[in-house]
Amino acid sequence: MVRKQVPGAGRSPQVAVALLRDGAWASLPAQTVELLASGGKQADIAAGSTVYTEAEVERFGVVVRGLLRVYMLTGDGRQVTVRYVRSGALLGAPALVGGPAPVFVQALTDSTMYFMDVARVKRIVREDAAVAWVFAEESVHRLYDVLEELAGNTFATVRQRVVRHLLDLAASRPRTEDRLAAIVNQQELANSVGSVREVVPRILHELRAASLVRTSPGRIEILDPLRMSLELWSRTA
Repeated sequence: MVRKQVPGAGRSPQVAVALLRDGAWASLPAQTVELLASGGKQADIAAGSTVYTEAEVERFGVVVRGLLRVYMLTGDGRQVTVRYVRSGALLGAPALVGGPAPVFVQALTDSTMYFMDVARVKRIVREDAAVAWVFAEESVHRLYDVLEELAGNTFATVRQRVVRHLLDLAASRPRTEDRLAAIVNQQELANSVGSVREVVPRILHELRAASLVRTSPGRIEILDPLRMSLELWSRTA
């Protein structure tokens, strides 16, 4: 795990506050948002690093920059991604109510998180009904994310399934280089997404033309993980 605290970050949460006031906590008074964010710590997280695991105590924060994924891990080592998280999104809200979640969080790109003081946040949630309500909304949104993932398994196009599988393959591979790369051939990729071998070269050509990937025999390098994640299926897209 690689986490580096930014000097002075705990004393200067202005960026995190601005993101929260523009997004998840837009309905709360500015003073309340600042109170919730005060006393936290900012951390830079290297691409490929684990942000936290299911065994850790509750952690709660906002993504300042980068792309992270939330995934579950089976006993035999298989992984399934349940959510991709971008700038301005919260991590860990349901765990503040229900305890540590059975998930892992990994940075796909160099990222920055602002982790809040969990004890302070819990105290304010208990004392302020408006804050409790936005946390309830956040928990419901996480439920909707899960439902969308389930729907995406049915409704996603072949291209969207290819993008998802490449991101997941690359993210689950030990990071030994600067860029994410999926080690897979075209037939394996077709088998994994439920398509035929002839369709995959066309999709990879489209992704290359969009400067999203670079391919070589048995290897697909992801050039822009954040932009590629925007290709994933969404009912609101």
